[in-house]
Amino acid sequence: MKGQFGLDLQGDPGSIYKVDGTTGAVSLFAKVMLDGVPNPGPALGNLVYDPAHKQLFVSDLYTGMIHRFAIADGGELGPPYDHGVIGRAAVNLPPAPFNPVARLNIASSRFNSEDPNSWGFAPPERRVWGLAIQGGRLFYSAGNGAATDGPQIWSVGIQQDGGFANDVRWELDVPAQPGPYPVSDITFSQKGAMILAQRAPI
Repeated sequence: MKGQFGLDLQGDPGSIYKVDGTTGAVSLFAKVMLDGVPNPGPALGNLVYDPAHKQLFVSDLYTGMIHRFAIADGGELGPPYDHGVIGRAAVNLPPAPFNPVARLNIASSRFNSEDPNSWGFAPPERRVWGLAIQGGRLFYSAGNGAATDGPQIWSVGIQQDGGFANDVRWELDVPAQPGPYPVSDITFSQKGAMILAQRAPI
């Protein structure tokens, strides 16, 4: 649909927009792509601003990557973080690399508008969504690959230059009750309590 992803602003499902605080004008800020390939439809998960490094983190529901963008110009800052490979390997879980073969194609006979499994989302074991920054670390939610188990919360350090550190941690498992719902947002209270928001199944 013409207006769905901001096509009039040269946007697509992986686009981030900004609103001018003075004029209210909306403009394209950045496009989240992997190796120059645009997001085909699953779109983005969550955004979080890192004031210490003036950068924006964003989770991609298609690739399962977490990208960094400079607030100054929307430029991407280095390679993305790959939870499916880097995060899982840190705790000796089998890697779940990105597979472009599963790319969404609404013209394919595999596509079913009533079946989310055909919509091109990253598989659960590498699907990242909610993001938050606390204590110099980027916290993020991820699926665990089991349809009946709750999601997980992981974290990775942010280096002095704003890049991802090599110190991934599996923080906790989210209870599967009332259901194994994905964590779409994370925040922290002033006293450091982690608060998670979950969404109903896609």
